[in-house]
Amino acid sequence: MQDLKLNMRDIARSGHVTRWHSVRCARNQTLAEHHYLVAMITRELLSRVMPEEPAPEVRLQALEYALLHDAPELLMGDMPSPLKRRVAEVAGRADPLERIEREIAPEVVARKQALRHTPLAFIVKLADLMDACLFIREEGIGAHAAVVADKSETALRDKLAEARAVFPALDWTQVERLYAEMAGCAGTDNRLLFE
Repeated sequence: MQDLKLNMRDIARSGHVTRWHSVRCARNQTLAEHHYLVAMITRELLSRVMPEEPAPEVRLQALEYALLHDAPELLMGDMPSPLKRRVAEVAGRADPLERIEREIAPEVVARKQALRHTPLAFIVKLADLMDACLFIREEGIGAHAAVVADKSETALRDKLAEARAVFPALDWTQVERLYAEMAGCAGTDNRLLFE
């Protein structure tokens, strides 16, 4: 497995790799769809949260990471978050999932490391959580999906609280505003204009 690295052929399959296999959903979400939405949400949050427009190279760095952040799932599959946390807990510093990610997608890990300790890392993670919450609320079916949606929204709130504590000067209320707009609780629903 040491020589196994993601390539463009793998990336092209992201439209076929599905997420949420452990939750009943009305439709499948592909990894490509998830990456695109996380990048679009990241793009919007960069404009809303940052008081000054980030330099183009900084913006590009965040968007490229958003477009690839879950690329290891192309080979590893979408493991449920509770399982990932349990593996990390059992393995400690020798987390095999992190090792595999470093081996198969070193460029994704390098992008993640480059954003560490910056507001951009929080913005991409919040965008990732927002997409998860929005998808499972919209497409999840049944009691289990409702529990997962609640836990996802708790994770979003917790990460937002952490972002506020670490970077208090930024306008993190924009995350809540954008989430409310995307969830249909605020703003205009343009679909209604054409019905």
